Amino acid sequence: MNTMTVQAPDPLPELPTLLARLDRLRNADRRAASARMVSVIGHLIGTPLNVIAGRAALMRTGSPTPEAVDENSRRIEEQVERLSQRIRRLIDYFGLVEPTAEQRPLADVLGDCLALYRPVADEAGVTLRVNVSEVGALRVDAALVPLALTTLLSLAIRTAGRGNTVTLTGIERGPKTVLLELSAPGLAPPPGRLDRLEPPEAGVRYDAGALETLWLCLGLAKRSGGSFDVVAEASGTGATIRLECGHG
Repeated sequence: MNTMTVQAPDPLPELPTLLARLDRLRNADRRAASARMVSVIGHLIGTPLNVIAGRAALMRTGSPTPEAVDENSRRIEEQVERLSQRIRRLIDYFGLVEPTAEQRPLADVLGDCLALYRPVADEAGVTLRVNVSEVGALRVDAALVPLALTTLLSLAIRTAGRGNTVTLTGIERGPKTVLLELSAPGLAPPPGRLDRLEPPEAGVRYDAGALETLWLCLGLAKRSGGSFDVVAEASGTGATIRLECGHG
């Protein structure tokens, strides 16, 4: 009679290890989605742009007849319209769905964020410090603000390096605005303006995942009625991320 030996499953890793793995998967998932989207955009616009460039070259060279000029102009207009329709369809289909307008106290939102990312920081050997007691009762967007905060905490922890400290500070900027400042000791300021959504110039090295994260959070800040900026720290060893959002 044949017998089969069944091994007991390995015990689950500790919670900080699991959350750290989940954070790495979250970053990898975002990078994969961005890479796929860039590939799709390249496919959508590649052929129309090639046709436009070719027709423009025909108009520029030689001595084209009026009929040829009209035909080339028509083809260029046709391709521009095709390109515009494709981009519009892409925006309409994949555009961010507006979340509900629910608001929660900042202290509660931050508590949820820290419950997820303090263990990740501990696993990475990074200390998290928080000072938002004076603005904790202010109510903020319950969807966009925690999404931006967890994304930024992930970036700051990942770039800080073992033994460093990431500090989050909350300041009320006005009757409807709260400023959240996050120190990121291992993060270099982006090489250009974030609002232009341009990659670094040739020869300039900057982590694509970090730049992608900052672009994402800029968009989230604008959707929550605020602003977003990254400035170099005076010590020259990192950056301060400033997320300004509306509050109720």
